[in-house]
Amino acid sequence: MTLHGNMRAKAVLTALMAGVLALSGCGSTSAASDGGQSDKIVSDIKGNVEITFWHGMTGNQEKTLQSLTDTFMKQNPNIKVTLQNQSSYSDLQQKLTATMQSPKDLPTITQAYPSWLVDAISDGQVVNLDPYIASKDGNLAFDNWDDVLPGLRDGVKIDGKTYGMPFNKSTEVLWYNKTMLDELGLKVPTTYDELAETSKKIESAKGIPGAGFDSLSNYYITYMKNEGVTFGKGLDVTGEKSAKAFDYYDKGVKDGYFRIAGTDKYMSGPFSNQKVAMYVGSNAGESFVKKGAEGKFEYGVVPYPAKHTMQQGTDIYMFSSASPEQRTAAYLYEKFLTSKDSQIEWAIGTGYIPVRKSAIADAKYANSGSAIAPILADATKNLFTIPLTPGMQQASDDVQKSLESVLSGAGDVKSSLSTLKPTFDSDWEQ
Repeated sequence: MTLHGNMRAKAVLTALMAGVLALSGCGSTSAASDGGQSDKIVSDIKGNVEITFWHGMTGNQEKTLQSLTDTFMKQNPNIKVTLQNQSSYSDLQQKLTATMQSPKDLPTITQAYPSWLVDAISDGQVVNLDPYIASKDGNLAFDNWDDVLPGLRDGVKIDGKTYGMPFNKSTEVLWYNKTMLDELGLKVPTTYDELAETSKKIESAKGIPGAGFDSLSNYYITYMKNEGVTFGKGLDVTGEKSAKAFDYYDKGVKDGYFRIAGTDKYMSGPFSNQKVAMYVGSNAGESFVKKGAEGKFEYGVVPYPAKHTMQQGTDIYMFSSASPEQRTAAYLYEKFLTSKDSQIEWAIGTGYIPVRKSAIADAKYANSGSAIAPILADATKNLFTIPLTPGMQQASDDVQKSLESVLSGAGDVKSSLSTLKPTFDSDWEQ
């Protein structure tokens, strides 16, 4: 799921169905479907099969994906994978939404945030991957599902069923200007309190804000999680801990030691221009940080300054309109992309986190030159995900708007939260 991209999902989540796995010819195993029928899963692909993969990746991400895909096709010459770039995540989401009305025109698999596919899952258009992952067939069985980071496994489960394969994932970390902190003799903060205190000292010494958060919705949800409150239906946004989350950031902005991205959109810009000394943002932003700091200052990175941090990024989902052979071919491709070796190559090439614990611990990744690699085990130790429920994305968007309004000086905390409450509460009734 993502909250960072401000993607919206306005749908009603009802009883979930797994994709119907149709009967095929030789080489198949059976699994019980959600409807109680006996489905057949093709274990061996006898002829040539073509599958399509819609995605929204560009630059090094697309190049690395193509490289991995070429390797997979060399290893599986009877499977052709056609990558179809939809230009951007927003264009991909729009095309998926439009194509849902004509399932035969859907791709075999797609990159997506789970919030995009609430209706599709409810309508049985997305395949439940559990029978594949748990298969006893040597060709299908996932080699070690427990090796996938727990927070990422949780993120693709809906109503206890696995509908996606974790792929391009990230979490938030604290980027900091090492040159500046060393000059001022300051330690890198590890808690919210330390972040505020260090930021005050930076503002006093340098006249610039000490820190900021890339995503306001992520900030609120993660702050609340670290206060023991789960973002969801029933949360009282006017309550003490919610007000505390707003107050923490608001006080920092008013006193000049915090800032928001504002018109810069992302904090990496002000950070590169040394207009802020630290910021909380995605680990996948290292290429931007590195380029921006080059020739100006040395940067560093540490885990999020609190115990819990949220997992982000898209997953890969399979549509039930695919034939049994296409489903098996797509699953084998997904399994290949999430293998240890593939994840190391993917992480080094793109900056995303490996989805497997063994890849994170591997010397090739640890010694890849990434500033993220040495801290990633700690940074992903307490990943959390928010269960996909109706209204979740809209509620997070509304919190972000309210917090941004407060931090921009358009309202005070108490009245803004009182105004937010009826809207926030109604979001969950969609």
